[in-house]
Amino acid sequence: MTFERISVEPMSPVIGATVSGVDLNDIRDPAVYEEIRQALWKHHVIFFRNQPLEPDAYLRLGESFGDMENHEFFPHVEGYPQIQVIRHEGNVRPETDRWHTDVTFRERPSRVAILRAVKIPPSGGDTLWASTAAAFDALGPDFQRLLLALDARHDLPWSFRLNDNYRKFAEGRVRDGKPYGDVLEEELKMVRRNPSATHPAVITHPVTNRLTLFVNSIWTMRLEGIHPDLSDQLLRMMADWVKKPEFSCRFRWEQDSVAIWDNFATQHYATFDYGPHYREMQRMTCGSTTPQLLREQVPPALWPASRT
Repeated sequence: MTFERISVEPMSPVIGATVSGVDLNDIRDPAVYEEIRQALWKHHVIFFRNQPLEPDAYLRLGESFGDMENHEFFPHVEGYPQIQVIRHEGNVRPETDRWHTDVTFRERPSRVAILRAVKIPPSGGDTLWASTAAAFDALGPDFQRLLLALDARHDLPWSFRLNDNYRKFAEGRVRDGKPYGDVLEEELKMVRRNPSATHPAVITHPVTNRLTLFVNSIWTMRLEGIHPDLSDQLLRMMADWVKKPEFSCRFRWEQDSVAIWDNFATQHYATFDYGPHYREMQRMTCGSTTPQLLREQVPPALWPASRT
């Protein structure tokens, strides 16, 4: 696609691009939003610098990608429940320093996420993204055929166990000024509202039709229909495979930087090397979609016999 209203500079042939020539506070032509969307689908994650967004403009940017969502975990900007506030201070890790795709425990995970830097530490706090589409392409047909035959179970409590939340509760730790027991009770309510979900281990991207891996190290509990030991080994293998440098890009945040990523084509990792300094971001998620594997988008030689 030729971009006429924005400038797009790829970061690598595989993933990431910086976008300039646009003031996100003052977009009056719907065609600008369309070019931003096209840049995202092509590059999986796009970045903007020097965008001191007002809440209404930020919300309009999110709405250009679909219906806005509220989130299970995070507080929000007053008067704007769709704009989540993600903040951290101290030396206890914030539980996002693992490669993951957001909220895959939902039946309809977020398709797009947008993150804006509000207050950044003196150094550190970079975020990395990896292309799960490129990771799938590089597997080769035999392994692709295996994964195309599998479904995966995604589970919210699985993450609680990985992060040892129950030990923190027993120790009476404090988070956001609240005793951890109070926080845990809130989290248990979230669990009751979010039963586990099953998605194909490989999905068809809902816009580009590209095949992409859809398992991750935070929310994916197991691969269905195979022995648990084999499931564990395959999931570890995929977690290691996705984070190969050839599939990834790294972004250094500045004040008022904005990142938009395709949650159905990427995983991301928030580095925690800035403690004990304070970091505050504003995030929006939008365009929730049911992940699917569409037979007509899979080469016939790769379609597994076990799927009818």
